[in-house]
Amino acid sequence: MKGYNQPLFVPRNAFEKIGALCGPFFMLVFFIGWPSAHFIPPLAPTLTADQVTTHYRNHESAIKAAAGLMTLSAFPYIFWVATISGQMSRIPGVPKTAIYAQFLGGLYTTLFLTLPAYFMAITAYRLDRPRELTQLMNDISWILMMSNFPGFVIQDIAFSYSVLLDRRPRTLFPRWLAYVSTSLTLFYWPAFGLFYVKDGVVAWNGALSFWVAAVAGGLNMITISFYLYKATAKDDEPGEGESLSGTKVSSAG
Repeated sequence: MKGYNQPLFVPRNAFEKIGALCGPFFMLVFFIGWPSAHFIPPLAPTLTADQVTTHYRNHESAIKAAAGLMTLSAFPYIFWVATISGQMSRIPGVPKTAIYAQFLGGLYTTLFLTLPAYFMAITAYRLDRPRELTQLMNDISWILMMSNFPGFVIQDIAFSYSVLLDRRPRTLFPRWLAYVSTSLTLFYWPAFGLFYVKDGVVAWNGALSFWVAAVAGGLNMITISFYLYKATAKDDEPGEGESLSGTKVSSAG
């Protein structure tokens, strides 16, 4: 029956297109949450327990609302990650290991993007605790959030490797996208320094660990999302030595 495998009134690639748009939507949800909780700029690691507790008390309702909103950001991010893996699987020769690595790296990232929101909600839930405990919970939230770059790096390695494997005349993604993505992820690495310092450019509120990494991450997600959306509209091209039906083409001899 014609259209049997296609839901009524839903284009074949609609789900993939929605998944590609989930990247920018994730950024919108997530970065509405942080400013609304008055966490932009981030609380400085040098704040005393009294200062941290005062911030939470002054913005208690906003922090609770923002924490709930930020936990919901997991939904669009997981769809975005799944869409990337789905499109990677269309590239001839891409090993399943790369597809799984990209997806699992995305799940790792999702976990450590949402856990800080839960910790901030827990912190604001009972502000009658000793102030040192409030400071401890705040430290946990920010360290988890800002040291989350390994998941992004895993995603980039798997994705960029797959893009470079595409040797067809009309590639699914432009090859330069792999180099741009990998270059932008290099800006995440200074955040490793936040484990050792409480001020300066690599502290969790520092210029390199927070501001530069946030801009690089945003540019990377927007760029990948744009070409991911374009990829969902492309038809599959045969790989090297294959016909349009996917069968091997033997050379004349």
